[in-house]
Amino acid sequence: MRSVNFKKTKKKKSSWVLATLLMKKYLDSSEKPEELFNTLPPTIDQVELNHCKFLMYGALRNILRIKSALNNLIEKKPKNLISAIFYICGFELLECTTNKKEKIVHNAVEEAKGIVSANEVKFINAVLRKLTTELENQSPEQSLSVYYSHPQWLVEHWIIQFGEENTEQLLKWNQQVPSLYLYSKNLSEEIVAKLSPTLRPYLYKLPEKGLQDTEIKEILMNGQGYIKDPATLNAVDALDPKPNETILDLCASPGGKTFDCIERMENTGTIVAVDLPNKRIKRLEENLCSFQKENPNLKIFPQDILKIDEQLFVDSDLPTRYDGVLLDAPCSNTGVIQRKPDIRWRLNSDDIEECAKLQLSLLSKASHWIKPKGRLVYSTCSIDYKENDAVIDGFLNTQEGRTFKLMDRKIYYPWKEKHDGAGVFLLQKSND
Repeated sequence: MRSVNFKKTKKKKSSWVLATLLMKKYLDSSEKPEELFNTLPPTIDQVELNHCKFLMYGALRNILRIKSALNNLIEKKPKNLISAIFYICGFELLECTTNKKEKIVHNAVEEAKGIVSANEVKFINAVLRKLTTELENQSPEQSLSVYYSHPQWLVEHWIIQFGEENTEQLLKWNQQVPSLYLYSKNLSEEIVAKLSPTLRPYLYKLPEKGLQDTEIKEILMNGQGYIKDPATLNAVDALDPKPNETILDLCASPGGKTFDCIERMENTGTIVAVDLPNKRIKRLEENLCSFQKENPNLKIFPQDILKIDEQLFVDSDLPTRYDGVLLDAPCSNTGVIQRKPDIRWRLNSDDIEECAKLQLSLLSKASHWIKPKGRLVYSTCSIDYKENDAVIDGFLNTQEGRTFKLMDRKIYYPWKEKHDGAGVFLLQKSND
């Protein structure tokens, strides 16, 4: 079967079939899931989209476990569309109660009739009938990597760093469906009553179908609220931007932390948001355009951080020194695997080392733009030592780093904090 262009397909497909076809595209191309979801027909409603995402992400979270079970049933690797059917149905079998498993297999076989041949339907039916038992026979004692569907090298890497008990807690966390949180200062008492408060002011945990609530959808569409994970607030908490300060936000896209800075500065002072001049800067501009109208001192600066020099700031009529600099560095994303399950399959053992080298270079560059006694916050959404403490230690031992003092550090481990993982470090420049 040829790859489907969803936007040109007139016949309406179920969310199950859409998830299966997206999984096939993923197996064909290894595209990021969020990019694949953009290929869905614009007519898909929110309920169908949510179910499609649930199935797709669930299959990605469990793909190694399902593959392992299939290996005991199939000698030859099937083509990607049939594999996609197995992965989507396999996830459903893992999620459901025993008395619904026969119904799930029946539904998968019926749905498959519309996208594969009659002979392939027979093959799929035969395999799925046996897949249930194979999945039930698996256990974490046999293999943490297979049972929790993470690469073996990554499991071993974490065991060395966190110990086996904490690693298993992390693996379990990554297999859960992530919670959604709404940040807003504009909620009525009626809406607040529908939500679960968190320890953070103005941050609320949404119920399972919260995005389908008409009032919440309206708040998001009007820009009166934003979907945020609690971990995204930690870096700005550490920076603590104040009214009338000058703040430099590096690696700013998509703009969530810039927005948090704007709020804390009460729309005063100067904020310069920097990111690469590509699709990242376009997304940043789209997300911050309404705030730029209200604050002429919010500047979006499309630059490669490693290539910025003082003259570029001067030529753009921007400050060359700042009260606070926030560097939310590109990283391995090991703290957000629950939210982005495909990350585990994109990473390899060399990526963490490569990230750490880039992070140290970015941190050294960021340190150039800070006033005496100014603050520098380095943050990642990684929980890896090499990308957090090791980068900071390496920086403090450089010529630039010797003029800074480490004021605070915190690693947010998902299995402890019950939200995305992150590393946040607050440095202060000396008065020299």
